Amino acid sequence: MVMWFYLSEPLLKMCVGEKAVGGASSCLPHRKHRWGRPRWPPCALRPRQDGGPPVHAASAGPRDPVRSAELLRLRLVLGLHTLGHPRLAFHVLMAVQHPDYRPAPALENDLALLQLDGKVKPSKTIQPLRLPRSRQVVAAGARCSVAGWGVTHQGGQLARALQELDVRVLDSQMCNSSHFWHGGLPRYVVCLAADRNQAPCKGDSGGPLVCSKGWVAGILSFSSKVCTNVFKPTVATTVAPYVSWIKKVIRH
Repeated sequence: MVMWFYLSEPLLKMCVGEKAVGGASSCLPHRKHRWGRPRWPPCALRPRQDGGPPVHAASAGPRDPVRSAELLRLRLVLGLHTLGHPRLAFHVLMAVQHPDYRPAPALENDLALLQLDGKVKPSKTIQPLRLPRSRQVVAAGARCSVAGWGVTHQGGQLARALQELDVRVLDSQMCNSSHFWHGGLPRYVVCLAADRNQAPCKGDSGGPLVCSKGWVAGILSFSSKVCTNVFKPTVATTVAPYVSWIKKVIRH
């Protein structure tokens, strides 16, 4: 049996390319100062030979499959809290990008699936996040969490220990208004806000958005180059509209 994971498409491009990992192309804003040990750590995607920051991937419990020498160099590390510590790792066999994905600046249908070379057994440090129902809505005002190893301040270094940040979901119409993203948001996304001077940032793209215990609501996608710009809040791709596609790919 093989396992599938999903992550944001810009990071898939980074993974398949020579730079391999990092999330720099996603311009994702970041973070909270009281980050503690996350309740649901995501996994990190790294080259087999260490070097470079991790890409985050949310667990999912043709199609244009991507199979390349660069991709096969990657491994997915599970149960990781501090970068550099040994943990369970799997090789990536294949990546399946969404058939209707549109790259930046559109960034529509921003998710992809990764196929691993082995079965992942749940443990104290490794737990899957369940898929939502296909019509499940991430409502404005919902309290959620994100996690990652992204930079902890603008222009800073990646966090060594996994960080977690509480966020709230913003009204989509307001977020796409002329005062914010000015009509530039694609379908099936939500905007996120945190306390002042705190936000997801560079290196956090692809991490899961969790709004109910044990369920993945979205995947961090993009934001402004200035992480804490309140008029360009963090954007996450919602998972519910893609559940049927995810299940179809997994079945095959």
